Amino acid sequence: MAFRDEHSTDLSKRTAWILLVVILLTGWFMRQYRVLDFPLHGDEVDEGDIALEILHGNFALFYPQNEGNEPLYQAVMAPFFAVLGDSTVANRFPSTMWSTVFIALMYTFGRVLFRSRRVGVMAAGLTAVLWWPTIFGRLGLREISQAVMMTPALIGLVLAYRDPSDERANRFAIIGGIFAGLVSYTFLSGRGFPVVVVLFLIYLAIAQRDQFRKRWRPLGIYLALTIAITIPLLAYLQMHPELDFHTQDLATRNWLAQGSVDAMVRNLQATFGMFTIAGDINWVRNIPGRPVFPGVEGWLFYLGVALCVWNWRKPEYVLPLIVVATFLMPNILTEDPPRWTRSIGILPGLMLIPVLPLQAAWSQIEKWLSAKNAQLRWRASFASAILVGLLGISIFARTATDMFQVWLDSPGIYWMTLAFYDGVGRYVNSSPETTPLNYVMDFYTSWREHNIQRTIQRPNVATRYSVLSAFVFPDDARGNRIAFQIFAAPPTALLEAFLDLDHPIAIDARVDPQGQRPLHVYDVPRAKLDEHLARAKANQVFSPDTNMLITTPIQVGDALQFIGYKVVNPDTRLGTDLNVLTYWRVLRRPPSMAAFVHLVDSQQRVVAQFDGFEAVVDRLAPGDVVVQLHTLSLPSDLPTGTYRFELGAYARDDLQRMPLSTGTDRVLLQTWQVK
Repeated sequence: MAFRDEHSTDLSKRTAWILLVVILLTGWFMRQYRVLDFPLHGDEVDEGDIALEILHGNFALFYPQNEGNEPLYQAVMAPFFAVLGDSTVANRFPSTMWSTVFIALMYTFGRVLFRSRRVGVMAAGLTAVLWWPTIFGRLGLREISQAVMMTPALIGLVLAYRDPSDERANRFAIIGGIFAGLVSYTFLSGRGFPVVVVLFLIYLAIAQRDQFRKRWRPLGIYLALTIAITIPLLAYLQMHPELDFHTQDLATRNWLAQGSVDAMVRNLQATFGMFTIAGDINWVRNIPGRPVFPGVEGWLFYLGVALCVWNWRKPEYVLPLIVVATFLMPNILTEDPPRWTRSIGILPGLMLIPVLPLQAAWSQIEKWLSAKNAQLRWRASFASAILVGLLGISIFARTATDMFQVWLDSPGIYWMTLAFYDGVGRYVNSSPETTPLNYVMDFYTSWREHNIQRTIQRPNVATRYSVLSAFVFPDDARGNRIAFQIFAAPPTALLEAFLDLDHPIAIDARVDPQGQRPLHVYDVPRAKLDEHLARAKANQVFSPDTNMLITTPIQVGDALQFIGYKVVNPDTRLGTDLNVLTYWRVLRRPPSMAAFVHLVDSQQRVVAQFDGFEAVVDRLAPGDVVVQLHTLSLPSDLPTGTYRFELGAYARDDLQRMPLSTGTDRVLLQTWQVK
C-alpha cells in the first residue's frame, strides 16, 4: 500500500502553502476579472430567482424553474442576495467563491490521495487556470457546486478506507458520507455519485480485499449516509414527477431509448473527442469547439490515463478513472454531446490525471539521481519545477487570451446570453435620463424580465414590460421611453403611431453576430400621449342594449378604465389586417386578462377578432396607461354591408368576462363598411 516512492522528495509544507496562495490568487483573478462585463444568461437568472424564493422562505427539495433545479447552490446564493441585493454581482459572485474553494480542495484531494503535496499543488494549479473549471467560476450556474461537493466526499472516501486509526476512519466516513449524499442536491448528474462510490467499493473488494475487510465498517457508514441523504430528493421527485422534466426529456431523446447504434457511435466519438479534438459548441460555456486540453496538457492527459490503467492495482490511480468514466456517461447517453454541464462531475478526477505523468517523471528523476550527489539531484528537481511552472504559465496565458480577448468580446457570447436584455439595463444605468421606460419583448418569460431588472440598479427609474402588441406609459409629466430589439420589433402600426423611428435616443453599443446593433430606444413626449388619449376619447362608444352613446372612461372590473380607441386603417382592403388601438388606464394592478375587439355582422356573428392585453400586469401601477394594438385579420370573401366593432375584457384564468360600469360585459364601437 505504498503511495510514494521512498526515494522521492516532496515539497515542504511552507513551499506548498506559498505556491497554493499564488495559485489561489491566480485562480481568483481568472474568475473575477471582468466577470460583470458579459450578460446574465437565462439559466443564471433562474438560479438567482430560486435564491430569492429561498430568501423569502420558500424552500423546497426541488424547484421547477428551467426544467428542474436542485436547491443546494441557490441556498448558498441566498445570503449574497440578502447582502448585495437583487443584482448581477449577487448572481455571479457565489460561483467565483465555489470555484476558488474547488482549487483549494483539489490541492487537498491530490495531497491526500497520493500522499504528495507536489501532486496537490499541480492539481490545484491546473484547476486554477484550465478553461473548464474557470468558466464555471464566472457563470452564476449551479453546476460548479457538484464538482466542489464531490471533492470532500472523495477525500472522505479515501480516508475512511485508508486511515490507520479506526476512530478517524469512522469520523472521515461520516463527514465524507454527508458530502456524498449532498452531491445529489447540486446538479442533475450529481445523482450519479453513488455509482462512483459503489464502483470503488467493488474495486476495493476485488483488488484490496484484506484492507477492505478491515475497513468494512467505515465504508458501510459512508455508503449508508450517501444513500440516506439522497433518498429524500429521489422520493420527492417520485411524488412530483412533473418537476423533473429535464430528466424525462433526456431519457426519451437518447440513442438508448431510440435504439440507434449510429447515434451511439457519434456520441462516443464526440464525448471522447472533447478532450483534445472538439469541445462544447455553446458560446455561453466555451469558444465553440475549443477542446478541454488544447495544448501539450492533452498528451499529458492521455499519458495519465495510461499510467492509471498500468497501476490498476493501486486505488489512488483507479479512483480518478472511476470518477471520469462515470461522469462521461451523461454525455455518452444523451443527445448533442459534448456539453460541459452534463459531465461537470469528471472535474475532480480530470484535474489529477494530467499531473500524474509529471509526478511520475519527477519522482523517477529523483530516484535515478539519488545514487549520485545531492547537488545534482537538487538541480534536476529545480529544473523539473521550472518546466512544470512554464507549462502552467502557458496554460494560464492561453486560457486568459481566449477568455478575455476572444470569448468575452465575441458577438457569439452576446447572442447566446441574449445580451440585448442586459443591454437595456446597461442603457438605463448609464443614461442621465430618469423618465420611465417600457421594454417591449417579442414574447414574455419571467427570466427575461428578471434579467433586465437585475441589471438595472436605478430604483428612481420606473420600468414596465410588455409584449410586441402593447405599450405601457407610466404616469409621468416628462414623458416616457420605449425600448425594443429591431429583430423582434413591435408591429408597424404601433411603432408609427407613437415613435419617431428615424431618431432613436439610444442604440445598443454592442454588435450581434449579424453585425446589427439590436437595442433601440425612443422618446415619447407626454404631449404626444395626451394627444392620443384626447383623440381616443373622442371616438364614439355605444351601449349594446340601447345603442345610446356612452361617455368614457368606462370602468372595467375594479382594476381598469377603458379610455377610448382608434381605428388605425379604416380604408384597408379585405384579406389584410384591420388595426385598432385601445387605450386603458390602470386603477390597481389587474389580474391576468385579455381585452377583445370583435368585428361583428348584422347578425352579431364574429367575422374577425383579436384578444390580448400584452402588458406584464405584475409591474403595472395606478395611473399607467396601456395602449393595446388589436390586429384583426379580415377574410378576403367578407360580404358587403355594415359591420361593427365590439369591445370587452375577460380574466384569463376562468375566461369570465369582466363587468363594465355600464352594467354590461361589452360595449359597441363605431361601424365599418364593406362596399
